[in-house]
Amino acid sequence: MAVALQEYAQRLAKTRRWMAEHDVELLILNQPEHYNWISGYDPTSVFYHQSLIVPAAEDEPLTLICNKAELALCAETCWVSDVRVVWTHEDQVQRTVDVLGDRGLLGARRVGLNLMSYHLRPRFAFELREALAGAEIVDVTAALDDLRLVKSPAEIAYLRRAAQVADAGVQAGIDAIAAGVSDRAVMAAIQHATAAAGGEFPAYPFLVDARGTLHGTPIGKLLAAGDTVYMEVSGVVRRYHCNISRTVVLGEPSVRLRELYAVVKHALDRATDALRPGVSVKEIVELVAELQSGYEQNTWGRFGFSMEIAYPPIWIGGLSLMRGDEHVLAPGMVITMEPGLAYADGATMMFGNNVLVTDGAPEVLNDVTTELICR
Repeated sequence: MAVALQEYAQRLAKTRRWMAEHDVELLILNQPEHYNWISGYDPTSVFYHQSLIVPAAEDEPLTLICNKAELALCAETCWVSDVRVVWTHEDQVQRTVDVLGDRGLLGARRVGLNLMSYHLRPRFAFELREALAGAEIVDVTAALDDLRLVKSPAEIAYLRRAAQVADAGVQAGIDAIAAGVSDRAVMAAIQHATAAAGGEFPAYPFLVDARGTLHGTPIGKLLAAGDTVYMEVSGVVRRYHCNISRTVVLGEPSVRLRELYAVVKHALDRATDALRPGVSVKEIVELVAELQSGYEQNTWGRFGFSMEIAYPPIWIGGLSLMRGDEHVLAPGMVITMEPGLAYADGATMMFGNNVLVTDGAPEVLNDVTTELICR
């Protein structure tokens, strides 16, 4: 298990308090970030339909419905004792309903599902709703995400280690960049360094973009003078992600690139310093909008997010630094701050760090220079 059994008990108690406050009698959780956080279960094949069943009553045990292929991983990582097997060829929803019936839980009046999760297929959601026809179905995805936002000391320790892995990866990428080297060789250096530093597979691909596409991955392009290479790397330790973004210019930067860098670096420094308890996401968004005024067409609407346990396809947490997010920062949150600019004459200018919100000044977890590196 990633943390002590006592911490899992605290997470379950927090979840059940939320259930009581919102009159939810039963959770059927298919999002791996959620069932990992509560049960410890750490699968690789998160495309399988697997469910953690959480009754509201404190004296009721949890049940994990685990795909047969992942049983050994379940035994390694999960504290839940009631594990029911589902085979891939079975009717996945019917198997869930059968387990609920065996547990005497089909009479729940209000049932929470991960309706906003990538991991609950729409067909399965419809079938569950039909099978639980007597119950009101509610989405609990955002609520469970919010319960995970403030990290425990054990989680922060994992995130610190993940930041070190990310630093090792991006530094290896910086060192590999040179004229005549392919973007794939840069990616290879990053992947080797993160693995050697103890990193696990990420929830989203690492990025090495020398074409100004923002989210581009290597295509075999040979780097040359004048190229701008943007890299985004995430360290992963026990599924806790901590990412870092850096940009390298081959040769002498143009006046335009130096201008973009100055705007990005100023926004990074000012917005990072603003990550303090009681500050709202709205305030951070307004600050960055002011600092990047005149460059709106070079932005893409979100310039940071919370970092926590993550599985494919994304490592973005429940808090996003963008318009419409109503979260308020609290000590123990870890936020990626990356107010970059893109779509600028074939260049992406991005510098980003993971930042721990503390009782006082914010703490940057990454330790790679934010100066504009020229190779």
